[in-house]
Amino acid sequence: MTYKQLKWLILLVPTITVGVWEYVRHEYLLPYISMDTGNWLTPVIVLFVTFTLLTRFFTKMETIQEQLRIERSEKAVLKEREQIAHGLHDGVAQSLFLLSIKVNQLEKLTVSVEDKDKLEELNKSISDIHQYVRSSIENLRERPHQDLPLLHLINDHIKTFEKEAKLTIEQSIKADENLLSAEEKFELASCIHEGLINIHKHAQATIVILKVIVTTDDCYILIQDNGIGFDLKDVYKKDHYGLQMMYERCKKINWELDINRSNGQTILLFTPK
Repeated sequence: MTYKQLKWLILLVPTITVGVWEYVRHEYLLPYISMDTGNWLTPVIVLFVTFTLLTRFFTKMETIQEQLRIERSEKAVLKEREQIAHGLHDGVAQSLFLLSIKVNQLEKLTVSVEDKDKLEELNKSISDIHQYVRSSIENLRERPHQDLPLLHLINDHIKTFEKEAKLTIEQSIKADENLLSAEEKFELASCIHEGLINIHKHAQATIVILKVIVTTDDCYILIQDNGIGFDLKDVYKKDHYGLQMMYERCKKINWELDINRSNGQTILLFTPK
């Protein structure tokens, strides 16, 4: 029932109630009910019908108004996020791209080994920041905490990874999505996306394993690869933007991220606290 229909019903119900009652009273009840009694019963019947029906209509109207308020609020937030995303793309992302070109040009110059290492480190930092900005732009353009199916989000990220990295992911996914909130689905899928990006950019892996288990008995997400790995002490360095993003996302939804290196394998394990 639409908002307009509800308003008309609220206006018409008392009038229709009085009309129906007066018709029934005069046609069928006059021999049994006196005029004074009928006059007293009229407001009582109208009050009863109004209280019974109109309270439901008012509740329905309040629900519709709340839904409209939420939709307007989401649209306003989405519009603002889109403007920020455009600003990042047209400003920061483009500037980083031009900066990376200039650094690449510097690498062609004859410089000392020490300076060349510094240039490579600078270029890597620029690349990481650029990827971080791109991820931020993608996240800003997503509808905030939209309740999308987790498997749909994960499959999109897997397809993107397999296309770009030219690697097939060995996947095992068993998820009861009713056990996760919309926010958890969004943040966990984003963590998987970020983990796969890091593998593609840095790991030089030939095998990638993804396990997603969300059941009443067990709940975890595991990303494993046989790449070159990294020193676990570097996890807390400020320039590891991808790792920082994953830690922050987990913190928002009260999950934990544990990173280990064992038997030539790097393992990212996401679990709820």
